[in-house]
Amino acid sequence: MNSHPHAAREPQRFSSAIAASSKPIAAPIRSAKPSRIKKLFAEAAGLLRAPQRAFPLAGVLLSHRVRSSAERRHLYSYATTKADSTTVLNLVVRWILTAQRADGGVPAYYSLLTGYSKSYPEVTGYLVPTLYDFAKFRAEGRAATAAERAIRWLLSLQMPGGPFPGGLQGNEGQASIFNTGQILHGLTRAYKEIHDPAIGRAAIAAADWLLQLQCPDGSWSGPGAYQGGAHTYYIMVSWALAELSEEVGDPKYGEAAERNLNWTLSYFRPTGWIDGINLDGHPEYLHFIAYALQGALECAVLRDRNDAIEAVAKSAWLLLRKFETNKYLCGAYEADFKNGKRFACLTGNAQMSCVWLRLFEVTGDLRYFNAALKMNEMLKRLIPARGGLGIAGGVSGSYPIWGGYQPLRYISWGSKFFADALLHEQRLKKSLVASPCEVLECAS
Repeated sequence: MNSHPHAAREPQRFSSAIAASSKPIAAPIRSAKPSRIKKLFAEAAGLLRAPQRAFPLAGVLLSHRVRSSAERRHLYSYATTKADSTTVLNLVVRWILTAQRADGGVPAYYSLLTGYSKSYPEVTGYLVPTLYDFAKFRAEGRAATAAERAIRWLLSLQMPGGPFPGGLQGNEGQASIFNTGQILHGLTRAYKEIHDPAIGRAAIAAADWLLQLQCPDGSWSGPGAYQGGAHTYYIMVSWALAELSEEVGDPKYGEAAERNLNWTLSYFRPTGWIDGINLDGHPEYLHFIAYALQGALECAVLRDRNDAIEAVAKSAWLLLRKFETNKYLCGAYEADFKNGKRFACLTGNAQMSCVWLRLFEVTGDLRYFNAALKMNEMLKRLIPARGGLGIAGGVSGSYPIWGGYQPLRYISWGSKFFADALLHEQRLKKSLVASPCEVLECAS
């Protein structure tokens, strides 16, 4: 993302032909998901089909057991790594590029039990900006080519009326509000990079469908929403709409984003907790808390909403103090950040690094930058430099890997957010080195 995406610039305008979108359709009702027990048995059966996975599985489990038992729990986040940030970034992006399928889709995860999953449209979509950012950072074309392959695959999945399906590739094609919003991030960035009118039309159609389904209060709920309810972490959808509004110069998308931002802010408690995540049957994972914070912050920056930035900063500061005091963040919390679960959600940690880096960029408060560097240092230690296919460079769902979030899996959205954090770290370090030092007079 740009350092100041709301800075004045001449937006790219669509022609009237590009802006025209097809007729909307109603989102079909989502079918019930398989039970968690059924999923567990299906995963375990993977070892019967591919017993060779037992050896890497045992190696990873042993490694995490030894590390989690031997390390000093309350100090590990301040340890240093042998690899620098650029080396680890290369590893993480290589995991993404290796995972990408021939058709351009990126799997949701690599399971130690079942191998790669089917491609995941949602994550494939919001990996596109990460791949373009990496291509610019390294000045090489492989990542940009991967982004364009991903976009071509996504365009083939777009449904009549503009939405994109939820779930993994090959699932029943049911329109998803959240997935459409996440894919819109990729479409907008790809249009900005290559100005293909087909991508522009797809982005407009997706955004128009989202506006048609938005409730009068600014939220999204109903058949296209997860479990049918309204969720504050859907502010990530608004971030995508605000980006599109900037890119195409159409205020209606920014106004829709701001309506949802106002709705989301009404769920920020004075304690810093965010209500309304609403995941029935699941704890409040740090990943979804960080979704709400990151989406609200980026939307606030794009819409020049200082009140929203302050609300996010209050919650982000509370989590920063927990991290500095305890040297870790819990993988899940109960209301008001109480009774945290004693495992790490690595994706949520990476997202909090992104939030702190962005707040440093906005406020100039070096304490945010310092916390993000410590978080990145901790995460770098947990990225395997070696291992078989799907392991080396992977970001596990939890630490230890059998923890409560996506156990025994290396997940593609974890790779996306950690790559974002490392790229943002590198950009800020470069800008700090380039900035002239201010000479302060001695107080005496």
